[in-house]
Amino acid sequence: MKGGVFMVYSISDLKNLIIPIIKKYKAENAILFGSHARNQATSDSDIDLIVIGGNTFDPTDIFAIAEDLYEQSGKKVDVYEINEINENTPLYFSIMKEGIRLE
Repeated sequence: MKGGVFMVYSISDLKNLIIPIIKKYKAENAILFGSHARNQATSDSDIDLIVIGGNTFDPTDIFAIAEDLYEQSGKKVDVYEINEINENTPLYFSIMKEGIRLE
């Protein structure tokens, strides 16, 4: 599924895009958050993603995941590994409130 900058993806579309990419890099799961998770995405929205790595995941693959997702979607992508997120931040609370586990 090749997208583009003017496309607005559904959660289902994003799930179909993201899951094969995170599996390619041996991540266990991902959490979608931000405007897509709130169903408020526009054609200008980026894709915000938390990767849950697991034992076999190499954290340096975060950059490759972001690049692959950008190439597939045509959208700006912000990808974080779950261990990067400080629990006492607005970002953490936003993820806990609105985040959608993709698997």
